[in-house]
Parts: sequence; structure tokens; C-alpha cells
Amino acid sequence: MLIDESDIEALNDSALRRSGLAQCNLAMASKAIDLLHAFASEEAFNADDEITVIRLAIRVLNDAGACGKCALAGYYQQALSHIRDIIEVAFLLDLFQRKPDQIQIWREASEKDRKKLFKPVTLRETLDQLDGKKDKARQEAYAFYSGHGTHVTPHLEIISPNSLTHIGPFPSEQIIVLITYDLTRWLCAATGYTMKSLNPLRITDSEKSASLMKHKLDFALGLTNWLAMPQTE
Repeated sequence: MLIDESDIEALNDSALRRSGLAQCNLAMASKAIDLLHAFASEEAFNADDEITVIRLAIRVLNDAGACGKCALAGYYQQALSHIRDIIEVAFLLDLFQRKPDQIQIWREASEKDRKKLFKPVTLRETLDQLDGKKDKARQEAYAFYSGHGTHVTPHLEIISPNSLTHIGPFPSEQIIVLITYDLTRWLCAATGYTMKSLNPLRITDSEKSASLMKHKLDFALGLTNWLAMPQTE
């Protein structure tokens, strides 16, 4: 609309097509998006808690699409900000699939109480405690994407790679291929947590149920193969 990114998009698209790694990542991300779309479209999930989960899943789906658009056009910092949002929603969905009673509490809490009970640091600490983890991996992931994608910090490498300041968006084969992995990793995590909160047995139509189970199986098998794939060209 304001800046013509068509040349950048063409170069980045060409880079993605040349990269077998990027193609595998994008294929897996597409399976996650298809699964989220299929479950979000199912009218049988009409209980309040289910609707809450589905709306969060739609936010993740939209983040994924926006991330892809930004990255293709050379807006890598903005692409990372959408991944950061996916991470934050994924942590919330992870809590909900473990403790379903928290969905209603989160939905009905006042803004003050919600910020107190579900602020990102509290959420990460709760999940780490549930896992018995002390490695702070969630904190490190959140901090990385906050520092490079959301918060204003001196860490401006994403717009000044190799200490060269670029004015406006620019093509980068290295950056865009790396983003496909980060996007797929967190999109799949959020998708998996969503599926654990939605019971397919709620669907009484046999054809719809079979179609959703096919999407779910396709995602699960694809994820197993994707996780076993080395992230190198």
C-alpha cells in the first residue's frame, strides 16, 4: 500500500522455493493451519470454554498468516513479533489443556485479576513447575522474540544484518528460511495444545468427525516426521 515490496517478495519467494528445508517447514505449517481451520469451523464446539479455545486458535492462525506475509515482504522484525504472539497464546493454551478449569477463570476475570493471574511471567513459571523444569527454556524463547520482534531494544540485527543498516524492507534468503522453522515450531505447538482441549467425540455427524480425524492424523504423522528431520540444508 505504502511501499512496493513486489521485487522483495519475488526474491524471497524464489529463495523459499530453492530451499528444501523451507519447503518442508512450510508444508508442516500448512498442515497445522488446515487442522486449526477445520476445528475452528466445526459448529459442534459451542460450549463457552470450547469457543474460548477456538478463538485463541483463530488468533494463532491469523498470526501465522501475518507472519508469512511480513517475512515474504522483508519485514522480518514484524514477522518475529507475530511469532512472539503465537508463543504467548501457545503457553496459555498449554495451561488450558492441562487445567481446563482455568479457561473460565481467564475468560471471566477482571482485567486487573487476569493480568495478575495470567501475566506471561506467571504463566511461564506455572508451566515450568508443572513440568518440573528448571532450564528456563520458555523464558529464553519469550525473551528472544520480545527483544528482536516486539520490544524496542538496541538489538537491531534483524534490520541491520552484518552491521549494515537497510532502509526499509529487504530480501534475505538466510533470514526468511530461518523464520519458516521458528514459525512452524511454535505454530505446531499451539496447534497441539488446541487439539488437547477439543474433544472430537462432541461431533455427532460421522462424515464431519471422520474428516476432522483425518486432518488430525495427517498433522500428527507429519509432525512426527518433521521433528525427526535435521534443520540443515
